[in-house]
Amino acid sequence: MDETGLEIQINSIRMKTQLNYFLILMLLCPSIMKAQNRKEIISPVKLEHLRINVPDKDATARWYVANVDLEIVPSDNKNVVCVADKDHNFMLELSEIPGIRNTYWDVSIDAFHLAFEGHKSIKGVSEKMLSNGGVQEGELSTNKVGDYVMNVRDPNGFVSQLIHRVNPFYSQPKNSTIRFEHFAFNTPDQKNAALWYVEFMGLIIPWSKDIDKTNSNRNYRVPYVGDYENNMSLELFGKDLECTLSNLPHEAIHIAFLSEEPEKLAKRMIYGGAVQIGNTRVEENGNIIIDLYDPNKVPLRLIGKN
Repeated sequence: MDETGLEIQINSIRMKTQLNYFLILMLLCPSIMKAQNRKEIISPVKLEHLRINVPDKDATARWYVANVDLEIVPSDNKNVVCVADKDHNFMLELSEIPGIRNTYWDVSIDAFHLAFEGHKSIKGVSEKMLSNGGVQEGELSTNKVGDYVMNVRDPNGFVSQLIHRVNPFYSQPKNSTIRFEHFAFNTPDQKNAALWYVEFMGLIIPWSKDIDKTNSNRNYRVPYVGDYENNMSLELFGKDLECTLSNLPHEAIHIAFLSEEPEKLAKRMIYGGAVQIGNTRVEENGNIIIDLYDPNKVPLRLIGKN
């Protein structure tokens, strides 16, 4: 065989070999892609409560019942008092642990605040709060669509944002004139924070709002993340100020989620950059408790109900 014929034969063998490699790769590719993208299905979580530590949990609970139309939820945990809207969409869990943060006068509303939404009765709620120890924070505002917004600090300095939305994000309350709507807090990067809660906790983005273009050059919208049952949401800020919520002890403040599979969820969150604090524990009532910080050091608690 001459040199040209030998070269043709070698090239033919090389092409067949490359084709075989290509066919094998195509056969393996679906399996490789499936392995890389496989994501275990975990039951959806529910936003359950926000814990804040206060000087007097019983007095604070009575204040919210009398002035914000909330109600006390019976609990077998004597260390806390829980108050909820009357449709039980969400709860405020109050503790009074000494030696840790229990007042919030030094916390900016843009660092974190709790928001309630109601119809026109929200104005009456704000007036009642102000006449019974609440302190107005900033000016009463009405945005371009006509939403009424009033910020009021409770007697402990914790800020409530009272909103009447012309077009409510959530359905109107059935058993009350007011409902929890969101808990807002500042993050270093609101966009990435929202994506983390969606990817690693299975939350959804129920709505978003435009950033004021006069003081921000960002080209995306302020995200909220919430649970599938539309009970409650988190508003994620990207303000140029300290993220005051970061690194606070879980016993002082935390955002709590109900999960049917807390260990599996915690494992996924840790894979995404969260850090578990302490060991998983079981309370006397059988509830599983797992405390974590998200990647921005926001204190989160997973609760697996017995």
